Amino acid sequence: MIIKNAPIRRPQTTGTEPSARPATPPARNQVKDSFTGGTTAAQRAAPVSGAPAGDHGKLMSDYLTGAIPPPADFEKVMGYKPFAIQTPHGQRMQDPFGAASVPGKIGPDMEFDPAAKTHDYGYDLLRYYDRVGTPLKPEARKAADAQFRKDMFDYANDQKGAVNRFKFRAWAQIYATAVELNSRVQGYGPP
Repeated sequence: MIIKNAPIRRPQTTGTEPSARPATPPARNQVKDSFTGGTTAAQRAAPVSGAPAGDHGKLMSDYLTGAIPPPADFEKVMGYKPFAIQTPHGQRMQDPFGAASVPGKIGPDMEFDPAAKTHDYGYDLLRYYDRVGTPLKPEARKAADAQFRKDMFDYANDQKGAVNRFKFRAWAQIYATAVELNSRVQGYGPP
């Protein structure tokens, strides 16, 4: 069965007939200026507290050594409360759930676990300030990495015997360098 549709009828215009309607100019989008409503953008924005003023590297060091307590809502935002331990080289604040994360668990990761937990707390501080909308400057991450390096080398240098000191210094150098390179790749921002 073959179906044939009726041909489409198109209006025939000769161009000499006046059009029934006058041509209207094309419609233009009317964009309203949102800043003329009587308020400024600063008045409409939600108030956001800034990151603490001053040296963010020192701020991080003070947090990690317990010289200042964690931010008031840190536990609510991050889900844990850091705790303090006493080391031969001073007090350190720690992430109770932190651990040395070494690919393949090579090297003395358990011996460096206290340094890793302090470092994890430092990184969680970076994440905390990022989540609340006030990221810390790169100096904060550099300070956390420097404390990690110092704590591992303190442990290595406290070992008895030249062989043990050499072994732990070598691993401390490897771990610290890996962490510092990763921070550099990530632009020293929150991990």
